[in-house]
This record gives sequence, structure tokens and C-alpha cells, in this order.
Amino acid sequence: MNIDISAQECHDLLDILHIADVVISVHRRGEDKRTEGHRALIQKLYALLAQGEGLDRLIGYNENVHKYIPTNDFEQSTLAHVLLDEFGDHLFWDELIARLTVRDAAQIAGGNERLNAMSDSDRQAMQETIRQRYIEELSANGLANLTVIEQFSSGEGNLAKTSD
Repeated sequence: MNIDISAQECHDLLDILHIADVVISVHRRGEDKRTEGHRALIQKLYALLAQGEGLDRLIGYNENVHKYIPTNDFEQSTLAHVLLDEFGDHLFWDELIARLTVRDAAQIAGGNERLNAMSDSDRQAMQETIRQRYIEELSANGLANLTVIEQFSSGEGNLAKTSD
């Protein structure tokens, strides 16, 4: 297969590949077998792009890790990190609001079972009122008014869930 793309499109493709690579790999402590093929394809495309018109200054082969990685020039000039930061920020606020909304709705309803037993329209109406309040508060004040009321114990508790 041959694809004819301009130098700018090659640079854009590097951004896209880097975004994909970060989303697939950065938050993991080890290699994920499920994404092995994706990572191999990213490496194959990095190798092709590294041979392109001046793109070797943006992507290069690292002998220590035996793979192609973005160079400092790429890291300094890429739109990828701006987009990833914007996405991460948006995701953080969306998830915070969604989880606080479900938590509060369950408390108001008398527990998760009661919340889930409600009709979809009643549950959605309750949650929308709560959600809108969190949107207003967090839009106006960020985390400034967010307080953990319960004291943390020195014993072992539930740890935050991660992707690993």
C-alpha cells in the first residue's frame, strides 16, 4: 500500500501516533499484551516516518530501548501534548462530576439499589440536578471548596483503583 502525504501531513501523523502511543502506554507500569499489535504498528510507522523529509529530527531510534521514540525537537514542537493535556483536564472534571453525582444520588435515594430501582427518567432528573450543581460549583471555584470530611485512618484502607 502506498499513501501519498505531504510533509505537514507526516508531521500531523507523528502527532496522531504519539497521542495514540501515550494513551495506550503511558499510564501502565508494564507492557499490555492487548495492545502489542498497536504498539508494533506505531513502531513500524515511526520507522517509516523517521526516513521522511527532515522528520529524522523529530523521531529517532533509541538503541537503549530498541525502539523509535520522539526527539526533544518533537517534544518541544508537538501539538500532541497540548491536546493530551486538554483531554486529561476535561476527562478529570467530567469523571469527578459524574462520580460525585452518582454518589450523592445514591445517598439521597437511600443506596445504590434504590437508586438503580428508580425509573430511568426519575434517576436522570435527580442526577441532572446534582450534576448541574457540581458543574456550577467546580466551574466557579475549581477544587478550592472541595473538602474530605472523613479522617484518613493509619490502617490499611481501600486504595485508589488504577488501570493496572
